Amino acid sequence: MDPIARSTAAVVVVYRPDADPRTLVDNLSGVVALTVLADNSTAGHPALPGIPERGDLVRLHTRNLGGLAGAYNQALRLIQSDHPHITGVVFLDEDTDATSLGRFLADPAVTQLLRTNTTAAVAPAYRDRATGLRGRYIELGRFRLHYLPRVFSGLRRVAFIINSMSVWRMEALRRIGPFNEGLAIDHVDTEYCLRARQASLGVSVDGSHEFLHAIGQRRRFTLFGREMQAGGHSPSRRYLIGRNTAWLGRHYLLREPAFAFLCLSRLAYEAVGIAMAEDHRLAKLSALTRGAVVGLLTMRMR
Repeated sequence: MDPIARSTAAVVVVYRPDADPRTLVDNLSGVVALTVLADNSTAGHPALPGIPERGDLVRLHTRNLGGLAGAYNQALRLIQSDHPHITGVVFLDEDTDATSLGRFLADPAVTQLLRTNTTAAVAPAYRDRATGLRGRYIELGRFRLHYLPRVFSGLRRVAFIINSMSVWRMEALRRIGPFNEGLAIDHVDTEYCLRARQASLGVSVDGSHEFLHAIGQRRRFTLFGREMQAGGHSPSRRYLIGRNTAWLGRHYLLREPAFAFLCLSRLAYEAVGIAMAEDHRLAKLSALTRGAVVGLLTMRMR
């Protein structure tokens, strides 16, 4: 096992009762030093009794208290309390393909960056399972932002990474503090990257590595010759997306004007995707709008 891997823990959050995380958990054996299996279902996930106990596997019933952010926080408290040798944490969802994690952790460029005090996290690029498109990453200044091409190689410092398959230095996690449980699910990772930025810690993506991941039930569509993705989320998730996006934009408006503009454009992108490629359009657009209004009026999201 690579030296970085020997001090890295994986936090795997499971929630959907129809998902079976056993293959993912098996893939982590011998790749990381510890796996924390966080059961974020309220009644108990039906697949977990089929996963045998072992020395490098810890089960934790997080019960969806504080959403995905709460599961992360409970897992991190357990690691920090009971496993002080752990210096890095990789976050994984039940639908994440982690087969490339070992190669990623063994990459000398990744290893070097994870040993740098100004680094918060490093991640491989993600490719959406449903659409086959790679995610778009952003370089962000205070007054400007720049989208990287979907396909690139090597390490690039970016503004945001999704939590799935991101490897965080434990020292950075302590410095930044707990995940925001008021956000629950959507933009938990966006807000955390912003706080890393405020703490002068960088997040990077290595485009030479990638992994498969599903965010919602995305659908491809073309607008003005550009390839785009609609999220496919339910009305209830659209409400959370609208609320959290609007709240973040207002909250960071003075410190990060370019990010506030990004939030506005993201709300427009969500609306266009619903109108162009999804069903139940009226319900989803209504939920997105209601959420955005609530987010604009909410002072604290804790």
